[in-house]
Amino acid sequence: MIWNDWLRVLRWRALEEGDADGKLVNMERRREATAHTRAGLTSEEVKGDALDDRTTSFVEKRSAWLDAEAVGWRGDLIRELESLRVPQGKWSWAVAGWIAAMVAGYWMTDLGQEREFNLLALPLVGLLAWNVVVIVLGVLCELMPSHTLAGRGGWLAELLAHGVSRARKSKEPNAVQDRFTELAWPLAWRRLQARMRAWLHVGAAMLALGGVVALYARGWSKEYRAVWESTLLRKEGAQAFFGTLFKPASRVLGREIPLDEVPDMWRRAGEPVSPAPALPWIHLYAGTLLVLVIVPRLALAGIGVARIHRGMAKRARQLSWGPYVRRLLNAVEGGGERVEVLVHGMDPTASQREVWDRGIRERFGGLAKSEYTRIPAGDEDDFAALWQPTGAMLVMLFNMATTPEAEVQRRLVNDIRQRLLTKHPEPEFVILLDGTSLGGRWPEDKIAGRERLWSQMMEGLGAEVIVALRKDTGVRMLPESVK
Repeated sequence: MIWNDWLRVLRWRALEEGDADGKLVNMERRREATAHTRAGLTSEEVKGDALDDRTTSFVEKRSAWLDAEAVGWRGDLIRELESLRVPQGKWSWAVAGWIAAMVAGYWMTDLGQEREFNLLALPLVGLLAWNVVVIVLGVLCELMPSHTLAGRGGWLAELLAHGVSRARKSKEPNAVQDRFTELAWPLAWRRLQARMRAWLHVGAAMLALGGVVALYARGWSKEYRAVWESTLLRKEGAQAFFGTLFKPASRVLGREIPLDEVPDMWRRAGEPVSPAPALPWIHLYAGTLLVLVIVPRLALAGIGVARIHRGMAKRARQLSWGPYVRRLLNAVEGGGERVEVLVHGMDPTASQREVWDRGIRERFGGLAKSEYTRIPAGDEDDFAALWQPTGAMLVMLFNMATTPEAEVQRRLVNDIRQRLLTKHPEPEFVILLDGTSLGGRWPEDKIAGRERLWSQMMEGLGAEVIVALRKDTGVRMLPESVK
């Protein structure tokens, strides 16, 4: 995928993860998008957190389907999508900079006064020296492993992205915007840094090209003669210098370097000089700029652009996609299975059941049907003694705010589990903790502490623990199953 494709995928992922309650895009439309584009992919085939080729194709096609279907949807959704932007340079800036570089290169190139082409007085000598240093550094940079380069230059991208994220959170909380900033902005800043390096390489090539144009343009209307003068060099030194400088261009262009003319071209105070025709030297200078500056700089720019695409794709594939993709696929899987839900000591409201159903569908499949049975508080032993499992899929639901006790909740879970194993040796047994009333009242550290308490209490019972919260997060899984 190209960068714009990744941006589209990240926009929809941020929207779905930030809009957990389906206010912008309802759950039915999300399941429809998954069903149309998964091409037989199942949640069991999604291994690990990184995207492989097949899951990459799935998320790309799904985001494209959603984009096409978004036309005509509600205006607030369209506005939200359009607001999900990342920092990126404009081609107009780059083109303007390249034109300015070419103009600067043209005016920097002066062949000399009185129709004399002073070979050592040209700014081109300094330009060549500077480019040699930069090209060597550029080659080393491009040869550096991508993870090392990211470690050295990526910190700025992370810092800027997190700074923007904090600024947005302090001004106007928006879960979708915050999630998009977290996912896309570090990638965008790194991409922008890499693109600017490539643009600078092209700018240096345009600067040199401006010098080449100036050499021939200024020589078009005047007849220049080539000389050289120096305080540091003598005849032999000048011959060695010009022979080394122009050797690559001489081989590429197939032109001999007129080194035998160099001694007579030396201009000294009070001594006669025999200037040589300037055209051969102009050809050599232009060829040197082409071989040592323009071609290497454009090659480095091309390598940099290719590396941008590979690097961005690699980093984008590693953005913890596993839970997101599996959740999408789970929502359309299943064959209408019946999931028995044993609710301990609660009379659920419609809004609570909505959150619970969402978690159950994400866990057992989008077509799973929940059948609720209430366990009255204080009647745990009698219920467990009489209960008969109706299937291999069972959810036990507890109020997360309740402090778990070994002689009540743990004993109940163990008794129910033993009854379940008598009929189904390999059941799917899940404990769902209801925190729908806690998301807006309890701080995150208190919720996390209660999660750990329940996890410790249920350890060793072979159950997977899910936490249901209503705070723009919908249902979220604990990092590890409690077995």
